[in-house]
Amino acid sequence: MSTALIGALVGLGIGIVDFAFLRLLATRVDLAETKTALNVAGVSQLVILPVIGYVVAPYLFGD
Repeated sequence: MSTALIGALVGLGIGIVDFAFLRLLATRVDLAETKTALNVAGVSQLVILPVIGYVVAPYLFGD
């Protein structure tokens, strides 16, 4: 398994945890706009963090 793929999997794991935390936080907020912003932030991090892990891991740990 390549370093880039491991970085993407680690990023995906962190993204899933962050997504779950932000969804939980969104259930506790009263304003609809804040709920929407938290949900969008969770989805965007679920997409962005694996991409960042895929790119950054080979630079940090070699290929």
